[in-house]
Formats: sequence, C-alpha cells, structure tokens
Amino acid sequence: MVDNARERSIVPGREAQGGDGERPPTGPADHPTMAFAAVAAAALLWALAAVVARSLFDDGVEPLELVQARAVLSALGLALVPAVWRGPRGGLREALVLGLAIALVNAAYYLAIERLAVAVAIVLQYTGPAILVGWTALVEKRRPGRDVIAALVLAFAGVVLVSEVFAGDLGRLDLLGIAFGIAAAVLFATYTLQSERAERRFGAVGALARAFAVASLFWIVTQIPRGWPGALFESEHVAGVIFVGLGGTLAPFLLYIWAIGHLRSERAVIAATLEPLFAGLIAWVWLDQVLGPLQLAGGVLILVAVTTLQVRVAQPLLAPEP
Repeated sequence: MVDNARERSIVPGREAQGGDGERPPTGPADHPTMAFAAVAAAALLWALAAVVARSLFDDGVEPLELVQARAVLSALGLALVPAVWRGPRGGLREALVLGLAIALVNAAYYLAIERLAVAVAIVLQYTGPAILVGWTALVEKRRPGRDVIAALVLAFAGVVLVSEVFAGDLGRLDLLGIAFGIAAAVLFATYTLQSERAERRFGAVGALARAFAVASLFWIVTQIPRGWPGALFESEHVAGVIFVGLGGTLAPFLLYIWAIGHLRSERAVIAATLEPLFAGLIAWVWLDQVLGPLQLAGGVLILVAVTTLQVRVAQPLLAPEP
C-alpha cells in the first residue's frame, strides 16, 4: 500500500522537463560545473585562436583561406576517431544546417571586421545569445527562466564594456558591415541550437564529424576559383594554421557541443560570452594592452552572469510526485 505522504525525490542539477515534451539534456546532470568548465575552456581556446589568426592575417594569410583550413583540419582530425564510423546513419538535414552555419559564421565575422570597428563587430556577433533565447521562447515555446534572462542582460552588458564600443573610434557604420555582423550573430545562434539537436542524435563527436565534413566540402568548392592557398603552406605559417584548425577549432567545438548536451543551448550560448573577456585578458598578458576600468567592470559582469547560471543549474530541484 502506497503511503499517502509521498516522498518527493531530489534530482540534483536536473531541470524539469519542459511543457513541450522535449527531454532535458542528458549526461552527468549532477556535475553541471563540468559543462560550464567545458564552455569556458572552449571560449579560452577560441580567444587564443583569434590572436594567432590575427598574426597570420598580418603576415599575408587570407581570412577565407584560414576559415577553409580550419574546417578541413577539423574534418580530417575527426575522421581519425573510430566512433565516427560506428555511429548512427542519416541526419543529412542536421549535418547540412550545422555544417553551413559553422562554415559561414567566421566568414561573416571576418567580413564584418573588414568594414566595421572590431568593437562594433564583437557586439553585433554577441547579440547571438539574445537571438537564440528569443527563438526558443517564441518558436519552440521554451520559456527562459528568470536566471537566464538576468544572465543574458548581464553578459551582453559585459561584452559591450569589454569591447569598449563606446570608448573607441567607431568610424563609419557601413550598412553591409552591419549586415555581416548580424549574420554572424544569427549563425552563432543557429549552430548552437542545431548542435543541441545533433548532439542528442549523434553525440558530440558524430555531430561535429558530419558538420565539418559539410563545412570543408563547402569551402573547398568555394576556394577552387580562387586558386591554391599557397600562404597556408609557407613554413612560418604552418604551425599557426595547425593550431587554429585543431586547437582553436576542433577542440573548442567538441567541448562546446558536449557542454550543450548537458546544459541547454540557452545557458551554453550565454556562457560563451567569456570569449571576448578571455581575448581581452590575452591581449593584456601577451600584447601588453592594458585593460581599462570599464573593461574590467565588463569582465566582472560576464563572470557574474556565468556564475548565476552555474549556481542555478547546480541547485537540486524537487522531482514531480509520482
């Protein structure tokens, strides 16, 4: 006989299933800190890769050639993983959407930087988290919690301060450059949301293997009319290109997509705003570019935003009564 005073079980770190019937992220929900740490590590690697990429651009490497090299090196690296070949088949649509979004996001960002001040391009790209949260709320009926909304506002304010968009010379606001910046934000949100779906079906490795196969094929076909990318193979560039491809692309994307599978895309994309903070810190340490008071304040806001999300996910929630 069932006791009338039913005891409710404690489920650490697991968010209740949404009303849309979609299952919550799977995996070690009792260790959400690991997932946030994975996003932080991915953001740090992306920031390091940006510094290395900038030095390659200054030495004559074309941005679109480096984007192609990132995709091809990542695809080749994933092809060496046996689990890729043993995974489930199909998923062409998911692979196309994810692959094209990953292929184009950096191209759009680089083109935005070409026409706009870097600070403006950064702020435009990091409207991506707001786009994703809005999409999941309006289209997928996944209403964000108050902690997500608060973290979103804090993180975006932090990005604005870290990038010094108000303090720098913004130059002429080129409309095409703004369009590229908005496209980068949309693609950022797209690949994050699509990664959540693909990770459920194929796992992080399988999802990325399909995505980078599509991305590398896209860039190889696009590059053919432009000729052989000889600058990539010059001896002084090879080490940097390999790092950007494997250490700055393959590794952080694996970490990011794995984390999305354990956090929800809304939380992971906000945590990814650590990237401009890390870029500022790297410039401070590596390039002797001193961070001003507003940039430091922005970094604090980003850290508060990510900490707010991590603490909320780590809190045990009461499971529904049977």
